[in-house]
Amino acid sequence: MADTLAALRTLMSSHSPPLHALLVPSEDYHQSEYVSARDKRRDFVSGFTGSAGIALVTMNGAFLWTDGRYFLQAAQQLSEQWKLMRMGEDPAVDIWMADNLPKDAAIGVDPWCISVDTAQKWERAFAKKQQKLVPTPRNLVDEVWKNQPPAETNPLIVHPLEFAGRSVADKLKDLREKLVQEKARAMIITALDEVAWLYNVRGTDVSYSPVVHAFAIVTLNSAFLYVDRRKLSSEANSYVKENGILVREYGEVSSDAVLLASDQLAPSSADKTPTGKAAGDGAAEFVNDLIWVDPGACCFALYLKLNADKVLLQQSPLALAKALKNPVEMEGLKKAHIRDGAAVVQYLAWLDGQMQEIYGASGYFAEAESLGKNKLKDTKRLTEVSASDKLEEFRASKEHFRGLSFPTISSVGSNGAIIHYSPEAETCAELDPDQMYLCDSGAQYLDGTTDITRTVHFGKPTPHEKTCYTAVLKGHISLGNARFPNGTNGYALDILARTPLWKYGLDYRHGTGHGIGSYLNVHEGPHQISFRPSAQNVPLQVSMTVTDEPGYYEDGKFGIRLENVLIVKDGNTKFNFGGKSYLTFEHITWAPYQKKLIDLSLLVPEEIQWLNDYHSKCSEILAPYLNQSEMEWLKKATAPVAA
Repeated sequence: MADTLAALRTLMSSHSPPLHALLVPSEDYHQSEYVSARDKRRDFVSGFTGSAGIALVTMNGAFLWTDGRYFLQAAQQLSEQWKLMRMGEDPAVDIWMADNLPKDAAIGVDPWCISVDTAQKWERAFAKKQQKLVPTPRNLVDEVWKNQPPAETNPLIVHPLEFAGRSVADKLKDLREKLVQEKARAMIITALDEVAWLYNVRGTDVSYSPVVHAFAIVTLNSAFLYVDRRKLSSEANSYVKENGILVREYGEVSSDAVLLASDQLAPSSADKTPTGKAAGDGAAEFVNDLIWVDPGACCFALYLKLNADKVLLQQSPLALAKALKNPVEMEGLKKAHIRDGAAVVQYLAWLDGQMQEIYGASGYFAEAESLGKNKLKDTKRLTEVSASDKLEEFRASKEHFRGLSFPTISSVGSNGAIIHYSPEAETCAELDPDQMYLCDSGAQYLDGTTDITRTVHFGKPTPHEKTCYTAVLKGHISLGNARFPNGTNGYALDILARTPLWKYGLDYRHGTGHGIGSYLNVHEGPHQISFRPSAQNVPLQVSMTVTDEPGYYEDGKFGIRLENVLIVKDGNTKFNFGGKSYLTFEHITWAPYQKKLIDLSLLVPEEIQWLNDYHSKCSEILAPYLNQSEMEWLKKATAPVAA
């Protein structure tokens, strides 16, 4: 690590102009949350492996900013050369730089790895002291990263219409209507999931996200895909031709953005489809010449190639279009969640048996201290990783399984308090029957993406643990049962999940809900349920998906989180005050809540009724996927409770 910092500082000194500081973001050229091995530059520089954060290297210091999900993890992973900066508590990175770096300081960053929004925000902060943001012509981290993994060359996969539900032609038609509406003649699309959704393609370039590294440019009469051509099989080549998609090399997006700016980007004669037309010939003539880019997703490097006064900086229309699931996607998501729920139940039943057999635990249903069988030297052990591998095995046996949707958060005791804990085989904890166990996991299926969290205890939970679990459950039920006027955003609903915790002076440092993709990213916008002001941007709408995942984390002791995926649907209220329709949620995740962790005296009759109804449906829906002993286990886990 010290060598890396020294090598970076040497490059910073010899850079023209010399750099006072270098920013190393987490993101790739597409502003992705999860990135490929080659793009984990911030991990390489800092040693911190969480999915969010930004590193700043100065001539005599190194700083890492990250959010509340990762405070504990970062504190453990950073060496003494690094200072942890807590987002929301310490000054933001741009404010800190403006205040602490010298007047006229040159601050370097790879312009491909930051969004337009971020770059412009930093430039405004730097203006106070005439500091300047310097886009580096090459990535300085790549220069010092000796064993940087090569770029991925995995095949592009065509996503069949039976799962996608809408044709490329249909999606392009809608997009072009939006372009005309906004007086734009083209759009540059950089978010990997938007490119994948628009062209109905998938890939395996990024772990856990079925996307391919690609850009797209859509004009009123052409549609371009920028991708490493080696990724296209003959079938994929035929598919893009049939859909009138013009393929260019991945790196050509840079020069094509320049051509687009001067209105010289046109299909070459080689790009013509078999009909002699490029996709969408004959579309409406543009009445203006704006180029639409999403400031939160488009990299600063491409924006710099355009004429700023001819750019429409506005959220991509594809973000909302993708979030509003079509009937085929909705049906697929429901089916995927049923198969996934069955895998989770199989896992919990298996784990219950193992904890009793290996550790002498009282198990999932009974409450007693363990008999401590794990002290025997020759007995097998269960670790956070070996347990989660078994969960993956259960999922892998299900139809349409394509992999996990994020690294499983399998966490025992104090590790559960690390919100986005990621266990490693060499260092992870052994399961402990006398500690809480939090498991947040999900999978990618061809017909949908899943994300579920359950927290369990195989021994005797303390009264405090039960109180905390019950408060989290009450918040989870309260949000999931909400009815709200059409036009309500997730910022307004977030409080519903927190109120039962606030009653005890407790809270959690993460948002409450995110959208989920249809065999795409597990975290999907543009909507969210959160205390963050950005949750005010987009109201919740019918056919969106959103998670309901409150939690509580006691540092050094335990973590609790409960998470289901919900879909937004019409509320069918008796009245529609002010002429507004009302909306509500439907749960599509199926797995039991552990009854022995619930303090029933803290639940009101409506909550008990909801719990019993949910458990009854759970048992009925999952039955066809379970063997007899698993079904008996589930029947017991979902038997009704009385107040």
